[in-house]
Amino acid sequence: MREGGEAVRVSAVSGAPPLGLIFGAIGLLAAVAVGLLHVDRVPLTFCVVKGLSGLPCPTCGSTRAFGRLFELDIAGALAMNPFTTLVVVLIAGWAVGDLVLLPRRRTLRVAFSPSLGRALRIGAFVAFFANWLYLLVVGR
Repeated sequence: MREGGEAVRVSAVSGAPPLGLIFGAIGLLAAVAVGLLHVDRVPLTFCVVKGLSGLPCPTCGSTRAFGRLFELDIAGALAMNPFTTLVVVLIAGWAVGDLVLLPRRRTLRVAFSPSLGRALRIGAFVAFFANWLYLLVVGR
C-alpha cells in the first residue's frame, strides 16, 4: 500500500488461518470459565506484581473484567480494566468478521497505511500506559 493511498483497507483473503475467530473463541472460553467458576470473586490476588509490590500491573483487573463481560456488564468491565475491555471488544468484532467469512474459506484482513499504522501503534502504547495509570489511581 502506498503512503498516499488508502489509510485503511479491509478485505477478505483466502488461505490464511482465521486468527480473529481463534482469539475470539479463546476469549469466549476465558469469559465463560471466569463467569461460571466465579474466579473473579476469589478474595486473593493472582497477580505476581501486585502480590510482591502491592501495586497493580497493567493487566490487573482483567479477570474481573472478563467476569463482568460474561454478565454483559460493559460498564463494569470498563471500570475493572478499560484497556483489556477495549481489546476484547475489538477481538470480538474481528471474530464475528471471521465467522461470517468462514463458510467461504476466507478471513478478515485489515491493512493500514504506514502513517496510520504508526499512529495506531503509538496510540495503543499511550492507551496501555494511561490504563496502567488509571489502575494505579483507582487501586485495582
